[in-house]
Amino acid sequence: MTTRRKAVVAAARLGGALVLLAACGGNDATFRYRLAFSVSVNGATKSGSSIIAVRYWRGGASWGTGEATYTVVNGVTPVIDLGQYGTLVASMASDGEEWFRRKKQYGLACKKPLTAESLPGKFRLEPVALARLRGDKRDLTDDSYPAFIWFPYGQPYERAQQLCPEEFSRAIGADIELRSVTIEAAPDAPLLTRLEIRAPWLDEIRIDQKPKSTVYSKSGIFKPHRTSQIETDESNR
Repeated sequence: MTTRRKAVVAAARLGGALVLLAACGGNDATFRYRLAFSVSVNGATKSGSSIIAVRYWRGGASWGTGEATYTVVNGVTPVIDLGQYGTLVASMASDGEEWFRRKKQYGLACKKPLTAESLPGKFRLEPVALARLRGDKRDLTDDSYPAFIWFPYGQPYERAQQLCPEEFSRAIGADIELRSVTIEAAPDAPLLTRLEIRAPWLDEIRIDQKPKSTVYSKSGIFKPHRTSQIETDESNR
């Protein structure tokens, strides 16, 4: 092998190693997890779960650069069909102002809900370590719950409410209460970005809130951006 060819081979190997390093460590990592929750409905337990992926990239304090860490979320929210009581979802995004308003108005004790990109903080690991995590499952407590969105049965999606768990029995039904919320590393689980359920309120959201990054309906009235709370399918935006 000539000296020139050796140099070319060495450069190719180095390039491959750098690509592998960029993919496995450094400044780009993706954590895929299963978010699940269950509620008691008139004594019977109902559960829902979904897969969510969070990509962290472009350095950030997590890698010691002192720069901002950026995230992108993909997936769908877990959904529980409550029958005559409607539908309850564990949202991927939350409305902090609505949480504060309800907390103040009703004297609630619930902590501010976390977003999908914040929930992995329960594992207390750096992004690269999260990406390598296998089979670890944690119970979430009231200081690390996602936001819960309730869609009343037979009502337009505008009637949906972001609720704290302590409100379930008052707002949804007397015998409805949160039982558990868990997060589990699921690196190999299939990822959906569009909910595979049929519901009038979901169809309404997809039509009314189609424009990307808007919180206004087609009528120009301000509304919470429910699309980002329930699914990340780009065809809706």
